[in-house]
Amino acid sequence: MAFIGVLGAAATGCATETEEEPVDDDSAAVLQSTPIADVDMKKIARPAGMPIPYQQPDSTGWFDEKGKCGPTAVANTLRLYWIDVTPEQADKDGAHWIIGTMGRQIAKYMQNYHPELGCTLEHPQDGATWLRKQLDTGHPVMVWFNTDGFTSHWVVAVGHRGTGDKEVAVVQSWGAYYEINFKKFVEAWRNVYGIRHPSVVCKDTTQLLKQ
Repeated sequence: MAFIGVLGAAATGCATETEEEPVDDDSAAVLQSTPIADVDMKKIARPAGMPIPYQQPDSTGWFDEKGKCGPTAVANTLRLYWIDVTPEQADKDGAHWIIGTMGRQIAKYMQNYHPELGCTLEHPQDGATWLRKQLDTGHPVMVWFNTDGFTSHWVVAVGHRGTGDKEVAVVQSWGAYYEINFKKFVEAWRNVYGIRHPSVVCKDTTQLLKQ
């Protein structure tokens, strides 16, 4: 997973620092809501009609601090709109930060290079309800969430299915599709380094999510 560590002077991974919308409860002091472990992401067959996601390039930098999950999420999102941009090109064009990628870099990249999609950085109050609504109406969502070891990762949420405790989110990552328990996913997304539900979504819709 692309990751971040902040201990002493060392920091590595996909992102760090806080953004515009801090978590508005005492959990902000903890910096992270409950993370998702690798075993919580179950690889599944590619859904019918959906594109093959990009493989995530290796991290770069002295400490692998320049994670590539953000540029990969950008490239995968654009592919859902039939726009071909590789993770490497998105990274080169600015879909990154000094350490990994933050939501505002992704939103800025999308607004600069693909303004026709109408993409914005969002921090919804009710993450679960908002995410379901976006997916049900044809909007893929780039989601930044916590992973084990004070790390984080960007994926593209493309669907959800099931109900109650059996509901799962369907996401693109590492060149494949995965299912994650929906409640665990939303909880891991709730507070990322003190940021509430960091996500990027486009106003434009894609028919691929309406199949």
